[in-house]
Amino acid sequence: MNSAKSALKLCFKMSKQRPWNTRLTSLIVTLSKEPEVSAHAHARILEHPSISAAPLEGNYLPIVIEDVDARGLHRWLEALPGVSNVDVVFCATDADAD
Repeated sequence: MNSAKSALKLCFKMSKQRPWNTRLTSLIVTLSKEPEVSAHAHARILEHPSISAAPLEGNYLPIVIEDVDARGLHRWLEALPGVSNVDVVFCATDADAD
């Protein structure tokens, strides 16, 4: 799946600078096939400060969550009108450095 490769590449080439100790979660967000609803969801996702996104591939949006705990954002994405599905591609599970 090209979207999965895009999400992984996005980990290394993101639109926002990040400290290297930040946990990352890569996801593929499947947007609605209804253009108006999907455009609204896409805009909301791009506005979120903890999310970097690759370009849309059809109705698939590869994203990276830069957050200590991505579970809340994952739930937010799933509940967002215009989002059909959220698939996890990668989730960092390293323990925090002391």
